[in-house]
Amino acid sequence: MSNASSSGKTQIHVGRVDDLPIGSMCEVPLDAPFDVPVNAIVANVHGTFYATSSRCTHYGMPLSKGVLTDDGKLYCPFHGACFRVTTGDIEDAPALDPLQTFDVEVKDGQVYLLVDYETLRNPSTAPCPSELKGKRQGPHTVFIGGGAVTLHAVQEMRRLGYKGRITVLTSEPHPTIDRPRLSKSYAPDVDHALIRNEAYWRDTLQVDLRLSSHVYMIDTRMRRIHIRGGNTLIYEKLVLATGSVPRRLPVEGAHAQGVYVLRSLQDAQSLTASLKRRAAPKLVIIGTGFIGLEMGIALAKHADVTLIGQTHVPLEGPLGRQVGGGLQTAIMNERPLRFLNAVDVVRIETDMDGHVRGVLVQPRARGSPELFLQADMVLMSTGARPATDFLRNSPSFPTLRPDGSVEVDSALRVNGLRNVYAGGDIAAYPTENGVVRIEHWNVASNHGLEIGRMLATGRVRPYRHIPVFWSGLTSTLRYAGTGHGYNQVYVDGEPDEAEFIAYYAKNDKVIAVATMWKDPMMAQALALMQAGKMPKLSVIAAGLDLMTLSTAPVRRL
Repeated sequence: MSNASSSGKTQIHVGRVDDLPIGSMCEVPLDAPFDVPVNAIVANVHGTFYATSSRCTHYGMPLSKGVLTDDGKLYCPFHGACFRVTTGDIEDAPALDPLQTFDVEVKDGQVYLLVDYETLRNPSTAPCPSELKGKRQGPHTVFIGGGAVTLHAVQEMRRLGYKGRITVLTSEPHPTIDRPRLSKSYAPDVDHALIRNEAYWRDTLQVDLRLSSHVYMIDTRMRRIHIRGGNTLIYEKLVLATGSVPRRLPVEGAHAQGVYVLRSLQDAQSLTASLKRRAAPKLVIIGTGFIGLEMGIALAKHADVTLIGQTHVPLEGPLGRQVGGGLQTAIMNERPLRFLNAVDVVRIETDMDGHVRGVLVQPRARGSPELFLQADMVLMSTGARPATDFLRNSPSFPTLRPDGSVEVDSALRVNGLRNVYAGGDIAAYPTENGVVRIEHWNVASNHGLEIGRMLATGRVRPYRHIPVFWSGLTSTLRYAGTGHGYNQVYVDGEPDEAEFIAYYAKNDKVIAVATMWKDPMMAQALALMQAGKMPKLSVIAAGLDLMTLSTAPVRRL
């Protein structure tokens, strides 16, 4: 039921105050005359009502299925984005825009929304205030790399009123793409892969965007960036966000025709084009990690797929043998895939034209003979290394870690340098579980948000986000936490039926959670970890229901 209010806004009845107790939320249809239905989320935070739009600004998923914490954070259960319902602001990536907010009125024990439909129809989401456009005030910040770190950092800087020049140098021929999509199906064209188009970067964000710009050295003493072709650029603040480079196995035939890796849009498009040239080609995927499994599942309807890996079951390292083995069964029950586990690649064999014809592998079982797997194409999904070769060419830059990553402090500042930050795949950053480097889209996005806030406000604070990861394994696997070094696992449910929640602990302390078809539980676990209130593994295994716990954050001294 809706009526016109004295403010000129439409008044929509939500319900009785008593029906919306503290800590609850409900979804309210707005009856807007739009092609796509638009709803609101109304939340009661400590006795005060707030209202926002109801769809996550990442992929448009419904926030009504998420978790509202005691301090007013709303977690999307699908990919871990988080919003502050009191303001609509982004708390955690991969959300791209804040939520819209609506006025709420309480009268005679009833709750009402006040909605301006014209504003709802034409929301102002531009993060760069119009009065800043065209002006060049303040420091010059340069980003090397154009991925998730840079996108979220630049948007946050402009949203918070950063007035300085921003230059983005990216080696890719296009702005930021939605990289997780590349392993979920055939490659999209560039227009459908872009998160923000070139005009948005240049006109809305007021960025000097330099595509296909390859940096080969930086001089941190002179604050000078050397770009292939002889160009140089002076920076005052610098953000390094170059991502990673796919690894190829050091075996014969690794660079043969028909052997592919997956990192860039061009990689994905080349693989897709090759698949489309053949009817039911034989595809061998080397690597049974997340990307290998996603590609095997996505391409099973287009190719005869065999996945090979060194471990006893897929994902044995991050998820453990029980969950990894169960997921293999669940996948095979839904897709015509073959798995060959516990083998080493001997070489990739080619025909007389230099094109791949098969993969020779050696099973790890003692006394087993070598096996030849016929293949028209091979996809190497064998990990990645930080894209930091240009830093090895930079004498003034601090020594890289053994894996090629850049070590940063708790505020993501490069150790030993002033005004230089690093984020995403190349950054090794401190956590309660030690120094880690995590190749997750969500981590890169949140690194960008934090760096952007620091650059815009000058306020330094430690990075404390809980990593969130998702993977399309027939059903969607969701993973939250930093599970490095876990030594205990407790699984509730059936991984082979793709419905479970698994807890990963180190000496009884839960450091990560993985779920399938348990989205509210995942959101609750994420909120508890973020608040510092996750129970011990032994308590959970004894039957504790996480959904009964408060998510109010523990005060940090």
